[in-house]
Amino acid sequence: MTAPATVRLVQVVPRLAPPAEGVGSYAEALAGALARLAVETCFVVGDPAWPGGEGGGGAAAVRVEARTAAALAAALDQAGEGAPVLLHYAGYGYQSRGCPRWLVAGLARRRLITLFHEVYASGPPWRSSFWTLPIQRRLAAALVRRSDALITTLTLYARLLRPWAAGREIAIQPVFSTVGEPESSVVRPLAARRRRLVVFGGAGVRSRTWTEARPALARACADLGIEEIADVGAAVAGPAGVPAEVGGVPVHRLGVLAAAAVSDLLLDSLAGFAVYPPAFLPKSTIFAAYCAHGVLPVCVHWRAAVDRGAAADGLAAGRQYWQADGRSAGGPAHPQEIADAARLWYAGHSLARQAAAWRERLG
Repeated sequence: MTAPATVRLVQVVPRLAPPAEGVGSYAEALAGALARLAVETCFVVGDPAWPGGEGGGGAAAVRVEARTAAALAAALDQAGEGAPVLLHYAGYGYQSRGCPRWLVAGLARRRLITLFHEVYASGPPWRSSFWTLPIQRRLAAALVRRSDALITTLTLYARLLRPWAAGREIAIQPVFSTVGEPESSVVRPLAARRRRLVVFGGAGVRSRTWTEARPALARACADLGIEEIADVGAAVAGPAGVPAEVGGVPVHRLGVLAAAAVSDLLLDSLAGFAVYPPAFLPKSTIFAAYCAHGVLPVCVHWRAAVDRGAAADGLAAGRQYWQADGRSAGGPAHPQEIADAARLWYAGHSLARQAAAWRERLG
């Protein structure tokens, strides 16, 4: 069989490691999977302060010299003149107020595919997002109209984008694990694993675990018979930081680990803890990692008024994750069934499947 011709792709990202960053890690994992399908990626990094280097898997990377439309256009030409552009859009990644006018202007006259990791933000009048909402909406609308293909991670986001899409398809792709996808043969049942719970992710996400969600975490550990907690990620700022124990369960601070080490840890852990709004779980790479590794996803929202049964994109509490809010004692009746259902849900949009879909789209 003749090998497929190599396709070039330019991926625009807010930044790449160092330091590790969610959208950048996602893009690097995608680039690695696409490379195995004869798609060659060159990154354009939208942060002039990025120290430079290569993207994941040795992919080339070009940094914008300034956050201007002209600098972006020059970087795109250097990365791959004439190549299709995949924009990973998260407004706040490209501009502190979520209004990257330079980015939208610099993408004119390109074959553009936009993956909306975010659309726009809103908030009360004392938050800047209240005042920048009209600008954020205009920029998102301009990107929709300018894009040749549209993808997003949530049905909710697709609904926000649809009024500007003029009937065009908006593909919905929940995110994949950025720390690996183990084969079924190495995913052991929960009963064969250490009674360990993993708290994994960026410092901002994990800080909620150790503050607002700490009572729910203690209750979950008691209900599941957890004997140790592993904290994985960059140091958490603030006077409290990461505690030495929660509800009498010791916390081991492991710091930043390589993806392979995180994968090994998850494969031998019973549960993974995530503080995340239920409706947004499909866009969480942390939740995706828990699903892919067959642990029991334990989720909690820091706002007590959230509907405990809220479902999104095929997910529901008690089916693919256990929602532990600390209000009732007793763990899930069938934790293995939840872990299995979470892994089955994830398999439908795994990295391997999404890479194949991208290769077809680009071809």
